Amino acid sequence: MKIHFPTITPGAEPFFFQAQNEHKVGCLCLHGFTASPDEMRWFGHSLAQNGVTTYGPRLVGHGVNYRDMSRMRWQDWYLSALDGYHVLRQQCDQVFVGGLSMGGLLSVILASVVPVEGVIVIAAPFFTRDLMFESTHFLKHLVPFTKRPDTSELPRRIQAEQARRNMPVVGRVRYNNWSTSAIAELHKAMLAASDCLPNVTVPVLSLYSKADRTVPPRNADFLVAHIGSKQVERHDLEKSDHILTQDVECDTVFELAADFVKRHSTLKHTN
Repeated sequence: MKIHFPTITPGAEPFFFQAQNEHKVGCLCLHGFTASPDEMRWFGHSLAQNGVTTYGPRLVGHGVNYRDMSRMRWQDWYLSALDGYHVLRQQCDQVFVGGLSMGGLLSVILASVVPVEGVIVIAAPFFTRDLMFESTHFLKHLVPFTKRPDTSELPRRIQAEQARRNMPVVGRVRYNNWSTSAIAELHKAMLAASDCLPNVTVPVLSLYSKADRTVPPRNADFLVAHIGSKQVERHDLEKSDHILTQDVECDTVFELAADFVKRHSTLKHTN
């Protein structure tokens, strides 16, 4: 009997960038729903060039087969993030956590449970414009999957940037078919992260875009209004859509994140 082993989609592999300096500062980089570590790879590489060791784990169920997402619960994604935190904690004395979209939700939950130096929340959806997120608790019993292809210019823009960076040109690594059961779990993660906000007391960097067609920028208002931290830095971008770490203002995102980590860690003492 021939055994068929699961494989990871090219571009969905986790990444680890070891910073070359004496400062043991790290940042856990968490990707979004149905996506892969690739959408945080440039973010992690940029931080590493600024002296921050970065680790981008692959959240369970992602970057393999879209059908695998049907078996996932939001706690599984959280535990993947928690595993990543403990891996990075063994390498670094100071750990930050940053995430895009669902990764931002997981970052908030982590920061309410384990010690971190700061949190970078990028376009995290505490609520959305998409009514499907509310209805999937019922829809999942009728329609197991829904098609969600990315028809925007972003995949082609990502391919061009990957070629410029001499990286494998894999485009945007994500699922085009979404499990409605997994969408229902994402909605539960949104509620869990909302409940955790008052318990987050470390410095927070909030990055959202006014042009985001997936997550309304009013989510930034919600974050600022409910977070327990007294140190919240908010930046509202103007041109990017939802994937801020790969869109037209990604360099701004990278610069803001590096500056935030530097100011709230021992890196601030570097000349």
